[in-house]
Amino acid sequence: MNNISIIGPGLLGGSVALASKKFELADRISLWVRRPAAVEELMDANIAEIVSNDFNEVIPDSDLIVLATPVGAVGEILSKIIPIAKSNAIITDLCSVKKCVVALVDKLLSNSNREDLNFVGAHPMAGAEVGGFINARSDLFSGSVCAITPGITSSENSEAVVYKFWEELGCRCIKIDASMHDEMVAKVSHLPHLISSALAITSLDDKSDDVKLAGPGIKGMTRVALGSPDMWAEILLQNKDSVEKVLSEHIDSISEVLNHLKDGQHEEILKFLNKARENRINCFPSD
Repeated sequence: MNNISIIGPGLLGGSVALASKKFELADRISLWVRRPAAVEELMDANIAEIVSNDFNEVIPDSDLIVLATPVGAVGEILSKIIPIAKSNAIITDLCSVKKCVVALVDKLLSNSNREDLNFVGAHPMAGAEVGGFINARSDLFSGSVCAITPGITSSENSEAVVYKFWEELGCRCIKIDASMHDEMVAKVSHLPHLISSALAITSLDDKSDDVKLAGPGIKGMTRVALGSPDMWAEILLQNKDSVEKVLSEHIDSISEVLNHLKDGQHEEILKFLNKARENRINCFPSD
């Protein structure tokens, strides 16, 4: 790829830019920012040849366009990008929910008659509880898993390009159906965020003296609750069906433990704790 454009250089988009520059993945890196005030700040960071809030300065020569925006902004931004994108450009993204994004982008591309453009969805399982370019890192994706979720506007070549791109950023890539992706992240990402938030509400009431005894355990378990509420509300609602299903299953599990406690069933509680410990060891044996 000669030219890479990144739309929205916050934590994730900024990290893509930093890693792309570090590993020399393109001759030219271009950044699109929504706020004019951010242009000078990003130019001073010296990670891109072009920084602009004008799509016409960023998009036309791009071989790979990376959408690092909230899910809700994808449609609006793509409607401006599609008409000015070069022939055979490839579009990818970083959105946490894939089914709705892949369907939306495929529809927009199909309706625009731009059969020369390809979209390949992607979701690197990397991030932090803090956002913004100031927290971006060139090694953010190192060792992470990246889900590759092709759609009807993907081609064999575009899939290979996107796959290689994320591998070069440090990810281990897995190709997966967009619907299956959403079901999986509901379990391993979206549900944990809800639980962390609920735990922070139940256990860390700042009007209570209980927090005086809070240790590293509760601090670690509630870390992800620090994530942007606006961003997470959107993610949860975009993946509503999958999150509802897994949240109901979790509530049933907790209710079962509650009943065991009420009945003083030591063996059942021990079985629950042993199963949890076994799952953790099996999934992350090196920890």
